[in-house]
Amino acid sequence: MTSKQEAKIKDLLAKYNDVLLISMRLAVAEDFTNLILLNREDTDFELRNLLENKEDFSNKVMKEFLRLNSSSVTNELSGMHEPDMEILKQKREK
Repeated sequence: MTSKQEAKIKDLLAKYNDVLLISMRLAVAEDFTNLILLNREDTDFELRNLLENKEDFSNKVMKEFLRLNSSSVTNELSGMHEPDMEILKQKREK
């Protein structure tokens, strides 16, 4: 991927970030609900009352999901290559 393509992806992600966050929150909450319904061992869970306020439910599910997975995301980010800032400074000065 070229640096121009990477920059465009970053710009577009920033532009659509709010929509993507809502989409991701809804998708995780929906998948979570489907897993509860499909797995018989979870049938004692009182789901009906939780689904009355879908926004609150999806926010709580997403918050817990991110809490459980934040260390894996952090680990992946820490392994990413970061450009040498000295090289970038030299290119800008020219």
